[in-house]
Amino acid sequence: MSATVPEQRIRLVLMQGIAAIVGDVNLLDTILDDLSTNDLETIKNYWGDHPPTVLSGYARSEGPFPCWAVTLMGEEIVQDYTGAGQEATFIGGGGADADWKSGTKFKRRVSGTYGVNIYAEHPDVCSCYYRVARKIMNVGMWRLLEGGLNEPMLAGADLAPDPRYSPENLFVRRLTVTAEYEEVWTSNDALAVALMTTIEDYLPGDGTFDIFHVDSGGGVSPYVKE
Repeated sequence: MSATVPEQRIRLVLMQGIAAIVGDVNLLDTILDDLSTNDLETIKNYWGDHPPTVLSGYARSEGPFPCWAVTLMGEEIVQDYTGAGQEATFIGGGGADADWKSGTKFKRRVSGTYGVNIYAEHPDVCSCYYRVARKIMNVGMWRLLEGGLNEPMLAGADLAPDPRYSPENLFVRRLTVTAEYEEVWTSNDALAVALMTTIEDYLPGDGTFDIFHVDSGGGVSPYVKE
Protein backbone atom coordinates (compact mmCIF):
# COMPACT_ATOMS: atom_id res chain seq x y z
CA MET A 1 0.00 0.00 0.00
CA SER A 2 1.25 3.51 -0.80
CA ALA A 3 0.99 6.51 1.51
CA THR A 4 -0.39 9.80 0.22
CA VAL A 5 -0.15 12.24 3.15
CA PRO A 6 2.04 10.71 5.91
CA GLU A 7 1.63 13.72 8.20
CA GLN A 8 -2.14 13.24 8.16
CA ARG A 9 -1.77 9.59 9.15
CA ILE A 10 0.42 10.62 12.12
CA ARG A 11 -2.12 13.26 13.12
CA LEU A 12 -4.89 10.66 12.94
CA VAL A 13 -3.07 8.32 15.34
CA LEU A 14 -2.40 11.16 17.79
CA MET A 15 -5.97 12.45 17.70
CA GLN A 16 -7.42 8.98 18.23
CA GLY A 17 -5.13 8.45 21.20
CA ILE A 18 -6.05 11.80 22.73
CA ALA A 19 -9.75 11.07 22.26
CA ALA A 20 -9.36 7.71 24.01
CA ILE A 21 -7.65 9.28 27.02
CA VAL A 22 -10.17 12.13 27.18
CA GLY A 23 -12.86 9.44 27.32
CA ASP A 24 -11.06 7.63 30.15
CA VAL A 25 -8.34 9.64 31.85
CA ASN A 26 -7.43 6.59 33.93
CA LEU A 27 -5.55 5.33 30.85
CA LEU A 28 -2.78 7.62 32.06
CA ASP A 29 -2.26 5.35 35.08
CA THR A 30 -0.31 2.81 33.05
CA ILE A 31 1.37 5.34 30.75
CA LEU A 32 2.76 7.43 33.62
CA ASP A 33 2.96 4.78 36.33
CA ASP A 34 6.41 5.98 37.50
CA LEU A 35 4.91 9.19 38.85
CA SER A 36 4.01 9.56 42.50
CA THR A 37 0.34 9.26 43.36
CA ASN A 38 0.02 13.01 43.87
CA ASP A 39 1.84 13.92 40.64
CA LEU A 40 -0.20 11.42 38.63
CA GLU A 41 -3.43 12.81 40.00
CA THR A 42 -2.26 16.34 39.19
CA ILE A 43 -1.47 15.41 35.59
CA LYS A 44 -4.79 13.58 35.19
CA ASN A 45 -6.68 16.62 36.43
CA TYR A 46 -4.66 18.89 34.16
CA TRP A 47 -5.32 16.63 31.17
CA GLY A 48 -9.03 16.70 31.94
CA ASP A 49 -8.99 20.49 31.70
CA HIS A 50 -6.25 20.87 29.06
CA PRO A 51 -6.02 17.99 26.60
CA PRO A 52 -3.50 18.74 23.84
CA THR A 53 -4.61 20.10 20.50
CA VAL A 54 -3.06 18.50 17.41
CA LEU A 55 -1.85 21.05 14.84
CA SER A 56 -0.21 20.98 11.44
CA GLY A 57 2.98 23.04 11.30
CA TYR A 58 4.66 24.87 14.15
CA ALA A 59 2.72 26.29 17.10
CA ARG A 60 1.12 29.72 16.75
CA SER A 61 1.99 32.45 19.22
CA GLU A 62 -1.66 32.77 20.22
CA GLY A 63 -1.93 29.08 21.05
CA PRO A 64 -3.74 26.92 21.93
CA PHE A 65 -1.44 25.33 24.52
CA PRO A 66 -0.62 22.61 25.29
CA CYS A 67 -0.43 21.37 21.71
CA TRP A 68 1.21 18.71 19.57
CA ALA A 69 2.38 20.19 16.28
CA VAL A 70 3.16 17.84 13.40
CA THR A 71 5.88 19.08 11.04
CA LEU A 72 7.77 17.73 8.05
CA MET A 73 11.48 17.59 8.87
CA GLY A 74 12.57 16.07 5.60
CA GLU A 75 11.88 13.54 2.87
CA GLU A 76 14.18 11.95 0.31
CA ILE A 77 14.04 9.23 -2.31
CA VAL A 78 15.88 6.17 -1.03
CA GLN A 79 15.04 3.80 -3.85
CA ASP A 80 14.47 4.87 -7.44
CA TYR A 81 13.37 1.71 -9.18
CA THR A 82 14.50 0.91 -12.71
CA GLY A 83 12.16 2.73 -15.09
CA ALA A 84 10.48 4.33 -12.05
CA GLY A 85 9.11 0.89 -11.21
CA GLN A 86 7.05 0.88 -14.40
CA GLU A 87 4.55 -1.95 -14.63
CA ALA A 88 1.34 -2.61 -16.52
CA THR A 89 -1.86 -2.20 -14.54
CA PHE A 90 -5.61 -2.10 -14.94
CA ILE A 91 -7.63 0.66 -13.33
CA GLY A 92 -11.37 0.63 -12.92
CA GLY A 93 -14.22 1.29 -10.57
CA GLY A 94 -14.41 -2.25 -9.23
CA GLY A 95 -16.92 -4.98 -9.89
CA ALA A 96 -17.60 -7.07 -12.96
CA ASP A 97 -19.20 -4.20 -14.86
CA ALA A 98 -16.46 -1.66 -14.12
CA ASP A 99 -14.92 0.37 -16.91
CA TRP A 100 -11.43 -1.13 -16.70
CA LYS A 101 -8.65 0.72 -18.48
CA SER A 102 -5.13 -0.48 -19.09
CA GLY A 103 -2.27 1.79 -18.10
CA THR A 104 1.11 2.01 -16.46
CA LYS A 105 1.91 2.29 -12.75
CA PHE A 106 5.06 3.97 -11.43
CA LYS A 107 6.55 4.19 -7.95
CA ARG A 108 9.42 5.49 -5.88
CA ARG A 109 10.42 4.62 -2.32
CA VAL A 110 10.71 7.61 0.00
CA SER A 111 12.11 7.98 3.50
CA GLY A 112 10.38 10.64 5.58
CA THR A 113 11.15 12.25 8.93
CA TYR A 114 8.29 13.95 10.78
CA GLY A 115 8.42 15.92 14.00
CA VAL A 116 5.73 15.99 16.66
CA ASN A 117 6.57 19.06 18.72
CA ILE A 118 5.05 18.95 22.20
CA TYR A 119 4.48 22.49 23.52
CA ALA A 120 3.51 23.21 27.12
CA GLU A 121 3.75 26.07 29.58
CA HIS A 122 5.28 23.93 32.34
CA PRO A 123 8.30 21.61 32.05
CA ASP A 124 6.68 18.72 33.92
CA VAL A 125 3.58 18.91 31.73
CA CYS A 126 5.78 18.94 28.64
CA SER A 127 7.67 15.88 29.88
CA CYS A 128 4.51 13.92 30.70
CA TYR A 129 2.72 14.87 27.49
CA TYR A 130 5.77 13.76 25.52
CA ARG A 131 5.59 10.34 27.19
CA VAL A 132 1.90 10.12 26.39
CA ALA A 133 2.50 11.03 22.74
CA ARG A 134 5.27 8.44 22.50
CA LYS A 135 3.05 5.74 24.01
CA ILE A 136 0.23 6.61 21.61
CA MET A 137 2.54 6.30 18.62
CA ASN A 138 3.95 2.99 19.86
CA VAL A 139 0.56 1.46 20.56
CA GLY A 140 -0.87 2.90 17.34
CA MET A 141 2.05 1.75 15.21
CA TRP A 142 -0.21 -0.63 13.30
CA ARG A 143 -2.17 2.42 12.11
CA LEU A 144 0.97 3.73 10.44
CA LEU A 145 1.62 0.34 8.83
CA GLU A 146 -2.01 0.20 7.70
CA GLY A 147 -1.51 3.58 6.04
CA GLY A 148 1.53 2.44 4.05
CA LEU A 149 4.21 3.84 6.39
CA ASN A 150 6.75 1.04 6.69
CA GLU A 151 9.50 0.46 9.25
CA PRO A 152 8.39 3.32 11.53
CA MET A 153 10.89 4.39 14.20
CA LEU A 154 10.66 6.86 17.08
CA ALA A 155 13.25 9.20 18.61
CA GLY A 156 12.98 12.15 20.97
CA ALA A 157 14.78 15.19 22.35
CA ASP A 158 14.31 18.44 24.22
CA LEU A 159 14.45 21.52 22.01
CA ALA A 160 16.29 24.64 23.05
CA PRO A 161 14.21 27.84 23.00
CA ASP A 162 14.18 29.30 19.50
CA PRO A 163 11.92 32.31 18.78
CA ARG A 164 11.83 31.36 15.09
CA TYR A 165 9.88 28.18 15.82
CA SER A 166 8.52 28.49 19.35
CA PRO A 167 6.55 31.21 21.14
CA GLU A 168 8.16 32.62 24.27
CA ASN A 169 7.83 31.04 27.73
CA LEU A 170 7.09 27.56 26.39
CA PHE A 171 8.83 24.24 26.88
CA VAL A 172 9.20 22.01 23.83
CA ARG A 173 10.06 18.38 23.24
CA ARG A 174 10.15 16.76 19.83
CA LEU A 175 9.01 13.23 19.10
CA THR A 176 10.55 12.27 15.76
CA VAL A 177 8.82 9.69 13.56
CA THR A 178 10.72 8.21 10.63
CA ALA A 179 9.18 5.83 8.11
CA GLU A 180 9.46 4.69 4.52
CA TYR A 181 6.65 4.63 2.00
CA GLU A 182 6.06 4.36 -1.72
CA GLU A 183 4.85 7.20 -3.88
CA VAL A 184 2.68 5.64 -6.58
CA TRP A 185 1.08 7.18 -9.65
CA THR A 186 -0.43 5.91 -12.87
CA SER A 187 -0.61 7.04 -16.47
CA ASN A 188 -4.40 7.05 -16.29
CA ASP A 189 -5.16 9.65 -13.66
CA ALA A 190 -6.27 13.14 -14.62
CA LEU A 191 -3.04 14.84 -13.52
CA ALA A 192 -0.90 12.47 -15.58
CA VAL A 193 -3.09 13.03 -18.64
CA ALA A 194 -2.80 16.81 -18.18
CA LEU A 195 0.98 16.72 -17.74
CA MET A 196 1.46 14.40 -20.71
CA THR A 197 -0.25 16.87 -23.02
CA THR A 198 2.45 18.06 -25.40
CA ILE A 199 3.50 21.69 -25.57
CA GLU A 200 2.44 21.80 -29.22
CA ASP A 201 -1.18 21.56 -28.07
CA TYR A 202 -0.80 25.06 -26.60
CA LEU A 203 0.88 26.64 -29.63
CA PRO A 204 -1.10 28.50 -32.30
CA GLY A 205 -0.30 28.22 -35.98
CA ASP A 206 2.60 30.68 -35.85
CA GLY A 207 4.34 28.57 -33.15
CA THR A 208 4.37 31.29 -30.44
CA PHE A 209 3.67 30.37 -26.82
CA ASP A 210 0.23 31.69 -26.03
CA ILE A 211 -0.61 30.91 -22.38
CA PHE A 212 -1.06 33.53 -19.69
CA HIS A 213 -2.88 33.78 -16.39
CA VAL A 214 -5.46 36.14 -14.97
CA ASP A 215 -5.09 37.28 -11.36
CA SER A 216 -8.48 38.00 -9.81
CA GLY A 217 -8.84 38.78 -6.14
CA GLY A 218 -5.59 37.13 -5.19
CA GLY A 219 -6.30 33.86 -7.02
CA VAL A 220 -4.49 32.68 -10.12
CA SER A 221 -6.58 30.98 -12.79
CA PRO A 222 -4.99 29.21 -15.76
CA TYR A 223 -6.23 30.63 -19.05
CA VAL A 224 -5.69 29.42 -22.60
CA LYS A 225 -6.53 31.83 -25.39
CA GLU A 226 -8.94 30.27 -27.88
